[in-house]
Amino acid sequence: MTANAAPGFDELPVPLALGSTFFHPAIEQVRKFADAVEDPDGWRVGDPSDGLVHPLFLATYVWFPSGFLRRAPGEAGHFELFRERYPHLVGTPFLHSRSAARFCRPFALGRPVRADVAVIAKDRRRGRDFIVMRASFFDADGRALAQFEHACAIRGNGAPSAAAPRPSAPVAAEPGTVLPPRRIEMTLEKSRLFSLPGENHHTDDRRAQALGARVAIPAATMSFAYLSRFAQDQFGEEAWMARGRLDATFTRMLQRDDVLEVGGHRCADVLDLAIRNGRRETVAVAMAGLNRR
Repeated sequence: MTANAAPGFDELPVPLALGSTFFHPAIEQVRKFADAVEDPDGWRVGDPSDGLVHPLFLATYVWFPSGFLRRAPGEAGHFELFRERYPHLVGTPFLHSRSAARFCRPFALGRPVRADVAVIAKDRRRGRDFIVMRASFFDADGRALAQFEHACAIRGNGAPSAAAPRPSAPVAAEPGTVLPPRRIEMTLEKSRLFSLPGENHHTDDRRAQALGARVAIPAATMSFAYLSRFAQDQFGEEAWMARGRLDATFTRMLQRDDVLEVGGHRCADVLDLAIRNGRRETVAVAMAGLNRR
């Protein structure tokens, strides 16, 4: 590689700071995403007059502006920051393979939120190039809100498969108390609510079929939201917002019209979770727990 040449994947320096970006979350946007994943509280917490929102909402900025109704000047999603700098390293399809979250506190609507974004790891598996992006969120007073790590394949070797190669799954807990499962109907309407206004493989069968999928593929971030809500029901909203940690691996793509079951086991203060579709295929596995203060 010459001094002026764009780096290839092998030369990509890691860790790599991608910079900071500021967001201005709006209540309409919060409700849109929350309604799509059947959250009855709309991701609002505490006294409604305080305008506080669950930090889970911040996970949606990985693919921003996809799914957002409007965009303020200067806002850029995590993946967009990478693609703007290294467009030659990004191909299609790119796949979301894993997300991890550490929650600290809710954020207030009407105040800016800052995200410091960096690439912290890279890997090549079976012809796919993976990067892991870390986004650390802070409120206007510099207080930590949440930290997310998202792994995605930035360039593939053909059409996405139902079981594309993934980074290693979280280590399972010892079997414990069986948790009552939750049933979810994954409809195209919910996927469109989550991912519109821009049509893409999440919202349209024909666009998904152009990538080799059978039908529209709901966003993996929806699975992440279902897992977070399930864990919150176990630990309580206040503890989950302030100390929750969730590590999820997306093992198989969702499909519109799937009937999902979220369930798992609890051993002490650790949850071993999974989402399975109506064909009893595992589409996501996760570990959840509470950090010490």
